[in-house]
Amino acid sequence: MIRHRHLWERVCTFENLAAAAREAMRGKRGKLPGARFFAEWENEVVRLERELRDGSYRPGPYFYFTVKEPKQRIVAAAPFRDRVVHHALVRVIEPLFEPRFIEDSYACRRGKGTHAGMRRAREFAARFPWAMKCDIRRYFPSIDHGVLRERIAQVVADAAVLRLIDLILASHVERVETRWPEGCGLFDAVQCPKGLPIGNLTSQFFANIYLDGFDHFVKQELRVKGYVRYVDDFLLFGGSRGEVRGLGEAAREYLRGLALEIHPDKYRALRCADGVDFCGFVVRADGRVRVRAASARQFQRRYDRLRWQLGRGEIAAADLTQSVRSWVAHAAHAQSWGLRRAVLSR
Repeated sequence: MIRHRHLWERVCTFENLAAAAREAMRGKRGKLPGARFFAEWENEVVRLERELRDGSYRPGPYFYFTVKEPKQRIVAAAPFRDRVVHHALVRVIEPLFEPRFIEDSYACRRGKGTHAGMRRAREFAARFPWAMKCDIRRYFPSIDHGVLRERIAQVVADAAVLRLIDLILASHVERVETRWPEGCGLFDAVQCPKGLPIGNLTSQFFANIYLDGFDHFVKQELRVKGYVRYVDDFLLFGGSRGEVRGLGEAAREYLRGLALEIHPDKYRALRCADGVDFCGFVVRADGRVRVRAASARQFQRRYDRLRWQLGRGEIAAADLTQSVRSWVAHAAHAQSWGLRRAVLSR
Protein backbone atom coordinates (compact mmCIF):
# COMPACT_ATOMS: atom_id res chain seq x y z
CA MET A 1 0.00 0.00 0.00
CA ILE A 2 1.37 3.41 -1.00
CA ARG A 3 1.80 5.90 1.85
CA HIS A 4 1.86 9.56 0.92
CA ARG A 5 4.34 12.07 2.32
CA HIS A 6 4.98 15.79 1.77
CA LEU A 7 1.31 16.75 2.17
CA TRP A 8 1.57 19.41 4.86
CA GLU A 9 2.75 22.17 2.57
CA ARG A 10 -0.29 21.59 0.36
CA VAL A 11 -2.66 21.74 3.34
CA CYS A 12 -1.50 25.06 4.78
CA THR A 13 -0.83 27.11 1.66
CA PHE A 14 -2.76 30.36 1.35
CA GLU A 15 -4.27 29.15 -1.94
CA ASN A 16 -5.64 25.94 -0.41
CA LEU A 17 -6.97 27.73 2.69
CA ALA A 18 -8.59 30.42 0.54
CA ALA A 19 -10.30 27.78 -1.59
CA ALA A 20 -11.37 25.97 1.60
CA ALA A 21 -12.81 29.22 2.97
CA ARG A 22 -14.87 29.71 -0.19
CA GLU A 23 -16.21 26.16 0.12
CA ALA A 24 -17.04 26.60 3.81
CA MET A 25 -18.77 29.92 3.11
CA ARG A 26 -20.98 28.45 0.38
CA GLY A 27 -24.53 29.09 1.53
CA LYS A 28 -23.32 30.48 4.88
CA ARG A 29 -22.58 34.13 4.08
CA GLY A 30 -26.00 35.20 5.30
CA LYS A 31 -25.40 33.58 8.69
CA LEU A 32 -23.51 35.41 11.39
CA PRO A 33 -20.36 33.22 11.77
CA GLY A 34 -19.86 33.03 8.00
CA ALA A 35 -20.61 36.74 7.55
CA ARG A 36 -18.05 37.69 10.21
CA PHE A 37 -15.38 35.52 8.59
CA PHE A 38 -16.26 36.77 5.10
CA ALA A 39 -15.96 40.41 6.21
CA GLU A 40 -12.21 39.94 6.70
CA TRP A 41 -11.64 36.61 5.04
CA GLU A 42 -8.17 37.40 3.65
CA ASN A 43 -6.85 38.41 7.09
CA GLU A 44 -8.52 35.36 8.64
CA VAL A 45 -6.93 33.03 6.08
CA VAL A 46 -3.50 34.60 6.61
CA ARG A 47 -3.92 34.15 10.38
CA LEU A 48 -4.89 30.48 9.92
CA GLU A 49 -1.93 29.89 7.62
CA ARG A 50 0.46 31.37 10.19
CA GLU A 51 -1.00 29.30 13.06
CA LEU A 52 -0.83 26.07 11.06
CA ARG A 53 2.75 26.70 10.00
CA ASP A 54 4.08 27.66 13.45
CA GLY A 55 2.11 24.90 15.20
CA SER A 56 -0.02 27.22 17.37
CA TYR A 57 -3.37 26.29 15.77
CA ARG A 58 -5.86 24.74 18.17
CA PRO A 59 -9.52 23.92 17.44
CA GLY A 60 -12.10 25.98 19.30
CA PRO A 61 -15.06 24.66 21.34
CA TYR A 62 -18.08 23.20 19.58
CA PHE A 63 -21.60 24.57 19.79
CA TYR A 64 -23.98 21.67 20.44
CA PHE A 65 -27.67 21.65 19.57
CA THR A 66 -30.41 19.04 19.18
CA VAL A 67 -32.34 18.27 16.01
CA LYS A 68 -35.47 16.15 16.13
CA GLU A 69 -35.90 15.19 12.47
CA PRO A 70 -35.63 12.62 11.07
CA LYS A 71 -34.70 11.43 14.57
CA GLN A 72 -33.47 13.18 17.69
CA ARG A 73 -29.71 13.57 17.78
CA ILE A 74 -27.08 16.02 18.97
CA VAL A 75 -25.28 17.97 16.24
CA ALA A 76 -21.94 19.68 16.86
CA ALA A 77 -21.12 22.93 15.05
CA ALA A 78 -17.42 23.76 14.96
CA PRO A 79 -16.28 27.41 14.96
CA PHE A 80 -16.25 28.74 11.40
CA ARG A 81 -12.45 29.06 11.20
CA ASP A 82 -12.14 25.39 12.20
CA ARG A 83 -14.54 24.45 9.40
CA VAL A 84 -12.16 26.17 6.99
CA VAL A 85 -9.31 23.99 8.30
CA HIS A 86 -11.49 20.87 7.91
CA HIS A 87 -12.14 21.76 4.27
CA ALA A 88 -8.44 22.47 3.69
CA LEU A 89 -7.46 19.06 5.10
CA VAL A 90 -10.11 17.12 3.17
CA ARG A 91 -9.22 18.91 -0.08
CA VAL A 92 -5.72 17.43 0.14
CA ILE A 93 -6.25 13.92 1.52
CA GLU A 94 -9.64 12.98 0.05
CA PRO A 95 -8.16 12.32 -3.44
CA LEU A 96 -5.75 9.82 -1.83
CA PHE A 97 -8.61 7.74 -0.38
CA GLU A 98 -11.27 8.14 -3.06
CA PRO A 99 -9.74 5.56 -5.47
CA ARG A 100 -9.67 3.04 -2.61
CA PHE A 101 -13.39 3.33 -1.83
CA ILE A 102 -15.73 0.86 -3.49
CA GLU A 103 -18.18 2.07 -6.12
CA ASP A 104 -21.25 1.25 -4.04
CA SER A 105 -20.54 3.50 -1.06
CA TYR A 106 -22.76 6.55 -1.61
CA ALA A 107 -22.47 8.93 1.34
CA CYS A 108 -20.61 12.25 1.21
CA ARG A 109 -18.82 11.58 -2.07
CA ARG A 110 -18.81 13.57 -5.30
CA GLY A 111 -21.28 12.20 -7.81
CA LYS A 112 -22.97 9.99 -5.20
CA GLY A 113 -25.68 10.85 -2.65
CA THR A 114 -29.07 9.52 -1.59
CA HIS A 115 -30.69 9.51 -5.02
CA ALA A 116 -27.79 7.66 -6.66
CA GLY A 117 -27.83 5.19 -3.76
CA MET A 118 -31.56 4.65 -4.19
CA ARG A 119 -31.15 3.99 -7.93
CA ARG A 120 -28.42 1.44 -7.24
CA ALA A 121 -30.60 -0.31 -4.66
CA ARG A 122 -33.42 -0.38 -7.22
CA GLU A 123 -31.09 -2.11 -9.71
CA PHE A 124 -30.19 -4.77 -7.15
CA ALA A 125 -33.84 -5.22 -6.10
CA ALA A 126 -34.65 -6.08 -9.71
CA ARG A 127 -31.80 -8.64 -9.86
CA PHE A 128 -32.14 -10.38 -6.47
CA PRO A 129 -35.28 -11.68 -4.73
CA TRP A 130 -34.08 -11.02 -1.15
CA ALA A 131 -32.26 -8.27 0.76
CA MET A 132 -30.92 -8.00 4.29
CA LYS A 133 -31.36 -4.48 5.66
CA CYS A 134 -28.84 -3.43 8.32
CA ASP A 135 -28.27 -0.24 10.29
CA ILE A 136 -25.36 0.35 12.67
CA ARG A 137 -26.48 1.52 16.10
CA ARG A 138 -25.03 4.91 17.17
CA TYR A 139 -22.38 4.80 14.48
CA PHE A 140 -20.68 8.19 14.91
CA PRO A 141 -20.50 7.99 18.73
CA SER A 142 -19.00 4.47 18.47
CA ILE A 143 -16.08 5.22 16.14
CA ASP A 144 -12.80 4.35 17.87
CA HIS A 145 -10.19 7.10 17.43
CA GLY A 146 -7.29 4.66 17.62
CA VAL A 147 -8.65 2.36 14.93
CA LEU A 148 -9.52 5.31 12.71
CA ARG A 149 -6.07 6.85 13.20
CA GLU A 150 -4.40 3.57 12.18
CA ARG A 151 -6.48 3.37 9.01
CA ILE A 152 -5.64 6.94 8.05
CA ALA A 153 -1.94 6.35 8.75
CA GLN A 154 -1.94 3.42 6.30
CA VAL A 155 -2.29 6.03 3.55
CA VAL A 156 -1.05 9.30 5.10
CA ALA A 157 2.59 9.26 6.22
CA ASP A 158 3.06 13.00 6.77
CA ALA A 159 3.62 13.57 10.50
CA ALA A 160 2.36 17.16 10.46
CA VAL A 161 -0.90 16.16 8.75
CA LEU A 162 -1.39 13.34 11.25
CA ARG A 163 -0.85 15.79 14.13
CA LEU A 164 -3.59 18.01 12.71
CA ILE A 165 -5.90 15.00 12.44
CA ASP A 166 -5.10 14.15 16.07
CA LEU A 167 -6.10 17.69 17.10
CA ILE A 168 -9.39 17.41 15.23
CA LEU A 169 -10.16 14.00 16.76
CA ALA A 170 -9.27 15.15 20.28
CA SER A 171 -11.55 18.20 19.98
CA HIS A 172 -14.59 15.95 20.48
CA VAL A 173 -14.68 12.75 22.55
CA GLU A 174 -18.02 11.05 23.14
CA ARG A 175 -16.66 8.67 25.76
CA VAL A 176 -13.45 6.92 26.79
CA GLU A 177 -13.27 3.15 27.17
CA THR A 178 -10.62 1.43 29.25
CA ARG A 179 -9.13 -1.78 27.83
CA TRP A 180 -6.53 -4.22 28.98
CA PRO A 181 -4.55 -5.74 26.07
CA GLU A 182 -4.19 -9.49 26.20
CA GLY A 183 -1.34 -10.59 28.42
CA CYS A 184 -0.99 -7.21 30.16
CA GLY A 185 -1.23 -6.49 33.86
CA LEU A 186 -3.74 -4.50 35.89
CA PHE A 187 -1.79 -1.24 35.49
CA ASP A 188 -1.34 -1.58 31.72
CA ALA A 189 -4.79 -0.27 30.84
CA VAL A 190 -5.23 1.56 27.55
CA GLN A 191 -7.59 4.51 27.21
CA CYS A 192 -9.64 4.41 23.99
CA PRO A 193 -11.44 7.66 23.09
CA LYS A 194 -14.52 7.26 20.90
CA GLY A 195 -16.93 9.36 18.91
CA LEU A 196 -17.02 11.80 16.01
CA PRO A 197 -19.21 14.92 16.07
CA ILE A 198 -22.15 14.80 13.68
CA GLY A 199 -21.94 17.89 11.47
CA ASN A 200 -18.23 18.09 10.64
CA LEU A 201 -17.04 17.62 7.06
CA THR A 202 -14.10 15.65 8.49
CA SER A 203 -16.49 13.40 10.44
CA GLN A 204 -18.36 12.46 7.27
CA PHE A 205 -15.11 11.75 5.47
CA PHE A 206 -13.57 9.83 8.38
CA ALA A 207 -16.77 7.76 8.68
CA ASN A 208 -16.22 6.49 5.13
CA ILE A 209 -12.60 5.62 5.92
CA TYR A 210 -13.65 3.72 9.03
CA LEU A 211 -16.00 1.40 7.12
CA ASP A 212 -13.88 1.09 3.97
CA GLY A 213 -12.34 -2.14 5.26
CA PHE A 214 -15.81 -3.52 5.90
CA ASP A 215 -16.87 -2.60 2.34
CA HIS A 216 -13.92 -4.55 0.92
CA PHE A 217 -14.66 -7.49 3.24
CA VAL A 218 -18.21 -7.68 1.87
CA LYS A 219 -17.15 -7.38 -1.76
CA GLN A 220 -13.92 -9.39 -1.79
CA GLU A 221 -14.27 -12.00 0.97
CA LEU A 222 -18.02 -12.54 1.13
CA ARG A 223 -18.17 -11.89 -2.66
CA VAL A 224 -21.52 -10.13 -2.42
CA LYS A 225 -22.46 -8.76 -5.82
CA GLY A 226 -25.48 -6.87 -4.52
CA TYR A 227 -24.27 -4.51 -1.80
CA VAL A 228 -24.94 -0.81 -1.26
CA ARG A 229 -24.11 1.43 1.72
CA TYR A 230 -25.04 4.96 2.75
CA VAL A 231 -23.15 5.98 5.94
CA ASP A 232 -24.29 3.40 8.55
CA ASP A 233 -27.22 1.99 6.54
CA PHE A 234 -26.51 -0.87 4.14
CA LEU A 235 -28.22 -3.60 2.13
CA LEU A 236 -27.00 -7.11 1.31
CA PHE A 237 -28.83 -8.77 -1.61
CA GLY A 238 -29.03 -12.49 -2.32
CA GLY A 239 -30.96 -15.32 -3.88
CA SER A 240 -32.75 -16.60 -0.78
CA ARG A 241 -33.76 -15.67 2.74
CA GLY A 242 -31.18 -18.09 4.16
CA GLU A 243 -28.40 -16.63 2.02
CA VAL A 244 -28.98 -13.02 3.08
CA ARG A 245 -29.32 -14.04 6.72
CA GLY A 246 -25.94 -15.75 6.50
CA LEU A 247 -24.44 -12.63 4.94
CA GLY A 248 -25.96 -10.54 7.69
CA GLU A 249 -24.41 -12.70 10.40
CA ALA A 250 -20.99 -12.49 8.73
CA ALA A 251 -21.33 -8.70 8.53
CA ARG A 252 -22.40 -8.50 12.17
CA GLU A 253 -19.37 -10.54 13.27
CA TYR A 254 -16.94 -8.35 11.29
CA LEU A 255 -18.42 -5.15 12.71
CA ARG A 256 -18.03 -6.47 16.25
CA GLY A 257 -14.28 -6.34 15.61
CA LEU A 258 -14.68 -2.58 15.07
CA ALA A 259 -16.73 -2.29 18.29
CA LEU A 260 -19.82 -1.60 16.18
CA GLU A 261 -23.26 -3.15 16.63
CA ILE A 262 -26.07 -3.59 14.12
CA HIS A 263 -29.31 -2.21 15.53
CA PRO A 264 -31.51 -5.24 16.34
CA ASP A 265 -34.70 -3.40 15.30
CA LYS A 266 -33.20 -2.49 11.92
CA TYR A 267 -31.84 -5.90 10.98
CA ARG A 268 -34.26 -7.88 8.87
CA ALA A 269 -34.56 -9.94 5.71
CA LEU A 270 -36.89 -8.41 3.13
CA ARG A 271 -38.50 -9.78 0.00
CA CYS A 272 -37.66 -7.35 -2.81
CA ALA A 273 -41.09 -7.84 -4.36
CA ASP A 274 -42.59 -6.36 -1.17
CA GLY A 275 -40.26 -3.34 -1.13
CA VAL A 276 -36.88 -2.47 0.39
CA ASP A 277 -36.41 0.72 2.41
CA PHE A 278 -33.23 2.69 1.61
CA CYS A 279 -32.20 6.37 1.59
CA GLY A 280 -35.71 7.62 2.28
CA PHE A 281 -37.35 5.58 -0.49
CA VAL A 282 -38.88 2.14 -0.86
CA VAL A 283 -37.68 0.29 -3.99
CA ARG A 284 -39.41 -2.77 -5.44
CA ALA A 285 -38.39 -5.64 -7.68
CA ASP A 286 -40.64 -4.36 -10.48
CA GLY A 287 -38.73 -1.05 -10.60
CA ARG A 288 -41.33 1.03 -8.78
CA VAL A 289 -40.11 3.56 -6.21
CA ARG A 290 -42.15 5.36 -3.59
CA VAL A 291 -41.29 7.87 -0.92
CA ARG A 292 -40.94 6.30 2.51
CA ALA A 293 -44.11 6.99 4.50
CA ALA A 294 -42.16 8.32 7.49
CA SER A 295 -40.38 10.82 5.22
CA ALA A 296 -43.70 12.07 3.85
CA ARG A 297 -45.10 12.48 7.38
CA GLN A 298 -41.94 14.30 8.43
CA PHE A 299 -42.31 16.78 5.58
CA GLN A 300 -46.00 17.29 6.37
CA ARG A 301 -45.10 18.27 9.93
CA ARG A 302 -42.36 20.61 8.72
CA TYR A 303 -44.67 22.13 6.09
CA ASP A 304 -47.38 22.82 8.66
CA ARG A 305 -44.86 24.31 11.07
CA LEU A 306 -43.39 26.61 8.40
CA ARG A 307 -46.86 27.78 7.36
CA TRP A 308 -47.63 28.57 11.00
CA GLN A 309 -44.33 30.49 11.33
CA LEU A 310 -45.08 32.36 8.10
CA GLY A 311 -48.47 33.40 9.47
CA ARG A 312 -46.79 34.78 12.59
CA GLY A 313 -44.21 36.65 10.53
CA GLU A 314 -41.30 34.59 11.91
CA ILE A 315 -40.05 33.53 8.47
CA ALA A 316 -40.25 34.93 4.95
CA ALA A 317 -42.36 33.40 2.19
CA ALA A 318 -39.12 32.57 0.36
CA ASP A 319 -38.11 30.23 3.22
CA LEU A 320 -41.33 28.25 2.86
CA THR A 321 -40.97 28.18 -0.92
CA GLN A 322 -37.40 26.90 -0.72
CA SER A 323 -38.35 24.10 1.68
CA VAL A 324 -41.27 23.02 -0.52
CA ARG A 325 -39.17 23.06 -3.68
CA SER A 326 -36.45 20.97 -2.03
CA TRP A 327 -38.92 18.32 -0.90
CA VAL A 328 -40.75 18.26 -4.25
CA ALA A 329 -37.42 17.78 -6.07
CA HIS A 330 -36.58 14.93 -3.67
CA ALA A 331 -39.99 13.25 -3.96
CA ALA A 332 -39.94 13.55 -7.77
CA HIS A 333 -37.34 10.76 -7.87
CA ALA A 334 -40.21 8.40 -6.96
CA GLN A 335 -43.66 7.71 -8.33
CA SER A 336 -45.12 10.40 -6.08
CA TRP A 337 -47.40 12.71 -8.08
CA GLY A 338 -50.43 11.80 -5.99
CA LEU A 339 -48.48 12.17 -2.73
CA ARG A 340 -47.11 15.58 -3.71
CA ARG A 341 -50.57 16.80 -4.70
CA ALA A 342 -52.16 15.48 -1.50
CA VAL A 343 -49.52 17.08 0.76
CA LEU A 344 -49.39 20.46 -0.95
CA SER A 345 -53.16 20.75 -1.44
CA ARG A 346 -53.48 21.16 2.32
